[in-house]
Amino acid sequence: MSHATSYRVMSDTDLRKAIGTLQSRADDARRRGAEADAERIEQTVNEYRDEMSRRL
Repeated sequence: MSHATSYRVMSDTDLRKAIGTLQSRADDARRRGAEADAERIEQTVNEYRDEMSRRL
């Protein structure tokens, strides 16, 4: 059996919205003292920002 990996490419608008939402969640995690969670979320934010910079 073969498995194909597929993913949806987000539009620029969706990517910007996701960055804002995730950054807000990372900030909230930091306020709650969940530093490890905040770091993981910000890693995703940075990946999304890198994707945006490649599109420009």
